[in-house]
Amino acid sequence: MKEQIMSTLKIAIVGAGAVGGYLTAKLVQNDYDVTLVAVGKHFNAIRENGLHVIEYKQNNFSVDPYVVEHLNGEIYDIIFIATKSCDYKSACKSIENALDKNTLIIPLSDGIGVTTSLKSYLPPCVIGDGLIHIISELQSPGVVVRKSFTFYLQIACPQENLNLKILEQLLNHCDLRTTSAKSLRYDRWRKYLFTSSMSVLTTYFDKPMGYIFKEQLELMLDVVMEIKKVANAKDVDITNEDIEKTIKQASHVEYETKTAMQVEFKNNRKSEFDLLIGYVVREANHFNIAVPQMEKIYNELAKK
Repeated sequence: MKEQIMSTLKIAIVGAGAVGGYLTAKLVQNDYDVTLVAVGKHFNAIRENGLHVIEYKQNNFSVDPYVVEHLNGEIYDIIFIATKSCDYKSACKSIENALDKNTLIIPLSDGIGVTTSLKSYLPPCVIGDGLIHIISELQSPGVVVRKSFTFYLQIACPQENLNLKILEQLLNHCDLRTTSAKSLRYDRWRKYLFTSSMSVLTTYFDKPMGYIFKEQLELMLDVVMEIKKVANAKDVDITNEDIEKTIKQASHVEYETKTAMQVEFKNNRKSEFDLLIGYVVREANHFNIAVPQMEKIYNELAKK
């Protein structure tokens, strides 16, 4: 059964960071032939030395994936976009010759409105959605560190799509817990509560997640509540129970864990600043909602 499932789909993953790198490594570890699209030092490191995963309290492993800088004219069935949203334009350019109207694109960026952004850069194809629940870091190009046991992948397509169902089976056969649905709108906002609040606050204080939970919990609650107000204004039913789950999630993170936005911001690299805080401030202004904490942090970080 596993061999039958694995032989039916042609899959590419764009982005060799902590998310794309881990997903690629697990598929290759389970003998699936996936194409990884990487650029610059990431491409060079993986081509020369392979892809290495430092697992969380499990055996570490290394794989040698097929890595390219862009896809050729061969058509792919599934393409995961595992880059930051600010890199969507170049990511889409690297795959434009390898898709047709039936290719399913699955973005894995955290944030709201990512599918809309992708549509502006791609020729006609099927744009789905994806959320990956994992805490991982890129130690160096080609080296991914997993920071907890958490792994859960959600994939979606607004219309019936056979490849989505096959993909779900394939990923679960590769020990990657995955579910499929028609929409992830609520789930995306639910995850955004944690990702946005932690990214914003770790960047603002330049402190790890553990510090935010132990020393800035009241501020974190304020920020999460502001995000909830914006979600509710957009008819997304985020509840107080979701807030409680977000805080509980924060309590389980290892103290020294940093967010990608924090690291990128400190090193003057492109980050998801606009997606993870600018979006909330703009939407709050649109709906005439007060978000004083997010607005204050946004203004101060924008000056740096």
